[in-house]
Amino acid sequence: MISMSPRNIYIGVMSAAGLVLAAASLMWPGVLSGYASAFTILLIASFLVDIALMQLSRGGDVVPVSIEARFAGFFAGMAIYLALTALFGAPAT
Repeated sequence: MISMSPRNIYIGVMSAAGLVLAAASLMWPGVLSGYASAFTILLIASFLVDIALMQLSRGGDVVPVSIEARFAGFFAGMAIYLALTALFGAPAT
């Protein structure tokens, strides 16, 4: 059974964000062109999730997310985005 640790939540949310970005890019090819690329949007999502988990860790019940988990989450989201857009033909921006 997979535990619901902040690390696993963070990586799961970032993976889901990569999936959502890929779906948006495939459904609306021009949506991620311009200044708001998929990398930027994923960094913003990472920042927001990190802030939420940091607020939860202030109470002492939740351990803050390590930098390794942050990298793994961002990398997972970007890998999912790039793999899906490469497989299904949308240009990666």
